[in-house]
Amino acid sequence: MGSVCVVELWMFSNIYFKIKNLILFFIFSNPTKTMPTIIVNVEHRGLGMNFPELRFQGDITIEKMKMNLMMKTGTEPQNMELSVVYDNESKEEVLLADDSKTLDDYDIVSGMNFIIVDTSEASISNNLNMNDVNTVKKVEAKTGDSGFAAFRKKQTKKKRPPATDDTEKEEASKFQIGDRIKTKSGNLATVRFIGPIEPLPKGYFLGVELDEPVGKNDGEVKGVRLFQVDENKGAVLRPSAATKLEDDESSLKK
Repeated sequence: MGSVCVVELWMFSNIYFKIKNLILFFIFSNPTKTMPTIIVNVEHRGLGMNFPELRFQGDITIEKMKMNLMMKTGTEPQNMELSVVYDNESKEEVLLADDSKTLDDYDIVSGMNFIIVDTSEASISNNLNMNDVNTVKKVEAKTGDSGFAAFRKKQTKKKRPPATDDTEKEEASKFQIGDRIKTKSGNLATVRFIGPIEPLPKGYFLGVELDEPVGKNDGEVKGVRLFQVDENKGAVLRPSAATKLEDDESSLKK
């Protein structure tokens, strides 16, 4: 009887150690993969608010990033134009037009600066006089939503309507295909497209061919082919973000 108990105990011990080793094998052979954290700075241009050192995972999509930023800024994703500055010298703002792409897809790294523009004409940010920086109080964003929440309550309690089909239509009418323009950051370009772009917020846009390859597409935005240019020479911007060059300036480097 004693020998039977010893055999049974040995069998159970053997099974226990096998199961334990199997569990340990799966744990150490399949470690949890974590995406590196990307730390970026975000500026809401209309509100004059800065959100320093926001943390995101590299695999977050632009759509989800906009949802996250809505909680901090109040700008709804469908009205949010999100751009990034890749080159701090040129200050060229590149529109992140494809909401399905991730930060890694756009080669975003820590330290880059993002800019939010609210395309809703009735938005708080578009009712502030941003041409005179002295009239706009710069607000350093606090942790969480309290900073913006307090600011917004002082401005309005009404829900603002989104951009319309006529957003920047008047500004767009000042441009023609082939016009030479200068972006806000000082880069030269040629207008290749004027009009609404269905995947983007409502209203009018300019599709431009940049003189230098500092853009992020070749004329295709969110699967819609607007025009054809070399890789990284295409960009999309609102007409108000471009200045038409006069005839004596249009001969500048193309």
